[in-house]
Amino acid sequence: MSITRCKSQQQTLSIRVSDSLREFLELAREFITDGRGEAVSISDVAKLLLESARQDRLDFRLEAAELQQSPTASLLHIRRKWEQQQALSRAEWVLLAQYVQVACEEGSGNTKSPSPDSFIAVLEALLAVRTLRTDRGGGLDRFYLGNLGVPVATVFSERQFDPELLPTAIDDLIKGLRQGETSLNSVVFAGRNLYVALRDETVNDVVALNRGLTTYLEILFRLAARGHWIRERRPLRMPRELPAVAQVLESSSTGPFQVTASVGDGGDLALLLAMRDRGVGYPLGSYPEIREFEVILRQLDRGQTWNGVHFYATAEATGTEGQPLFLFCRRTDSVRITFSETEWRCLNELFRQTLAQPELRAMLDRLSLEYGDI
Repeated sequence: MSITRCKSQQQTLSIRVSDSLREFLELAREFITDGRGEAVSISDVAKLLLESARQDRLDFRLEAAELQQSPTASLLHIRRKWEQQQALSRAEWVLLAQYVQVACEEGSGNTKSPSPDSFIAVLEALLAVRTLRTDRGGGLDRFYLGNLGVPVATVFSERQFDPELLPTAIDDLIKGLRQGETSLNSVVFAGRNLYVALRDETVNDVVALNRGLTTYLEILFRLAARGHWIRERRPLRMPRELPAVAQVLESSSTGPFQVTASVGDGGDLALLLAMRDRGVGYPLGSYPEIREFEVILRQLDRGQTWNGVHFYATAEATGTEGQPLFLFCRRTDSVRITFSETEWRCLNELFRQTLAQPELRAMLDRLSLEYGDI
């Protein structure tokens, strides 16, 4: 092999690649494509790979693209490392943030949005990554501010760059979230900002990156699990050393209603709502379904309609003397059940008490790591 000295000008190189290598380059291109709207070509990806090899390192974005090929297994591996207090690679942080973005932006019917505390953690994590940058990063700050609805000047060059503008704007948003004065719609792209920061910021110290982000990892992982459920429709379930044993837990009763909780051999929670005055038993058979039903009970009020993933529900003033009738219908079986306002409030209180039981709270906490905060 001979090495020739070339001029500093760019040279064009044509090479043949196998189908498998081209598939890898296509996958890497999809992952690396700039979220700010600038497309990346196959040749750009190949150039990046060659430059990474010249620097004797594999670019973390290519590693992240490989992790994305098996997202469930990759996220479960991240959970194991977190529980064992091991540091994550930058590629693993990027993958986590990718699903945090899904959790923040992609709704799941009328199910609740992530909490203000979750958005606060994402914003603080963004600032933690930004403090580690080794260049000025004015272009990235403009991108972040635009996604947060903060107006920026038409001219926003590196020379005019104000490094305090973004931290000040985020501090104001966090204060507003804590005081209930900032709409969650204002920060819906916070996850996108974190994803781009982890992918594009010039951060060279992965130890410092872990030190800055570990405090937010539990919230970020629950958000990523939510994003994984929305995108993949399956839980992030850790394999069990021993098979789970089906069991029936204690029942709770209030008025004409009784709720019995049970755990299936797969580890999922199921509830059976018995309406004793009607001789009807109504099963709620999965964690996402239980969570949506519980949110309906808490949030549905007079004159409102719920149009969720699992249920449709209304509260219309069609009962006796204008009292609302609360109706819900599960989409999969189209069974319609109606309640008076008194019955609805009684049912809400029963579910609140049932899900607050210590044994069920521990189970719900486990399931929230598998399905996310949905």
